[in-house]
Amino acid sequence: MRIACAYAPQIALQSVLRGLAEAHEREAPIALAAGPGGRALILALNRSARAMGTVVGMTVTQARARVPGVRILQAQPADVEAAEAALQDLGLSFAPRIDAEPERVFFEVGDLGSLYADEKAVAHAIQSRATRLGLFVRVAVASSKGLARVGTRMGETVLIPEAAKAAKAMLGAAALDVLGLDEETQPALKQWGLKTVGDLARLPIPDVSLRLGGKGAQLARLANGQSDEPFLPRPPADAIEEGMDLDYSVDSLEPLSFLLQALLDRALQRLECRSLACAGLTLRLKLDPRGFDVREVPVQSPTRETSTLLQLVRLDLERRPPDRGVVGMTAMLRPARVRATQMDMFRAAGPAPERWAATVARLSALVGSEHVGIPRPVDSWREETVAVDPPPASVPTASPRDAPNGQSNMTSMLAIHRFRPPRDVEVIVGRSGPEALRGKETTARIEMAAGPYRVSGEWWAGGGFCREYWDVHASDGALYRIHKDRETSKWYLDGYYD
Repeated sequence: MRIACAYAPQIALQSVLRGLAEAHEREAPIALAAGPGGRALILALNRSARAMGTVVGMTVTQARARVPGVRILQAQPADVEAAEAALQDLGLSFAPRIDAEPERVFFEVGDLGSLYADEKAVAHAIQSRATRLGLFVRVAVASSKGLARVGTRMGETVLIPEAAKAAKAMLGAAALDVLGLDEETQPALKQWGLKTVGDLARLPIPDVSLRLGGKGAQLARLANGQSDEPFLPRPPADAIEEGMDLDYSVDSLEPLSFLLQALLDRALQRLECRSLACAGLTLRLKLDPRGFDVREVPVQSPTRETSTLLQLVRLDLERRPPDRGVVGMTAMLRPARVRATQMDMFRAAGPAPERWAATVARLSALVGSEHVGIPRPVDSWREETVAVDPPPASVPTASPRDAPNGQSNMTSMLAIHRFRPPRDVEVIVGRSGPEALRGKETTARIEMAAGPYRVSGEWWAGGGFCREYWDVHASDGALYRIHKDRETSKWYLDGYYD
């Protein structure tokens, strides 16, 4: 078994940086403070702030005096939880099971040989995918969980050999700090005059265990390239959550939409790295000064597009705005797999499955989910009667009706554009049928008329009808469909042929 460990150092600072939308904002000098006020201590710094002379442990006032343009930020609990969850999603994008701890995630990579050339390529792929999630990680690959953890303290990309002797030789020159010494073992090892891992490896393991207990024995085994720490995998979470706390109250839609876009973009990046899509969205708004506004935003079909989800949320917020300002928000996305569609060799290629789902979701946001679907004929003689079934989750495939020459006979049929409801028109009728028509949008002479086609029915249901249909060619060049209601003697324009 080969275990990879992805370590995100200073994840509290990284959780703040991944929330910044622009790259130039992340490159500016930024310091993470323990709290508000000038006396709060600096907990972490990015590379720009450290290069300008800011030091961890300074107060906010001292940091601003040293670097006048430094930006002081605070890590909210929701930001840190989202970054930890994103780190776990990074592991789930490579393996079905992970073992996580603060700032680290462990997963098995021994079966990725068919996808990557070697373990170095696997480590680079992990770092590249972490960058897409807004994280910087150190990656180590070893034969056990404990050795992989040690490797992340040695450098950005460390590959520890599987053989214990080779691992011992590789760790020998490293400082003792890479073993993760605590306050009890560190003074004792320094008192013994030990400086490197190789110095500790030369001591007998039973003697170290006798003087330092179980912790000392574990450190001695790690120094010798051995580790018996178990890999305890756990299943992934049922939903993906991304949240943020705001420094001030937001009570208008435009700035709230800007913040939601960044929030949804980070959540969908986590879904995409696991080859999943969003099938449902729950938005929880934290109101000022207290209380929550929880709303369920329906998603018609699974999608990975931020614009589609943002449009759904905006429409819901416009229909029912929050009654108070928003000081925090959390988006919970329910994942679903997008089913792959097998293309047909003898049919034209249709839309991609993801495009189909995104289009259905966008149409549902514009006109309502009850108005989007697949037409279905109804057992009725009324021509305008039609039912709509819910759209399928994948691209529908229609069975072509082949003509004798091998081409579809749909090319010889006309499509009618119906007016719903039919429009009132005045029709002049002669001996041979309709001769002219006049309505709000058209007035024309009828050059040719075909009909009448009389239809009646549904008298047994208490709302019967009796109509007389005509297809007419008007002088304006259009081919219209009109009918006369024989009970009221009124004429209606049903539509036109295309």
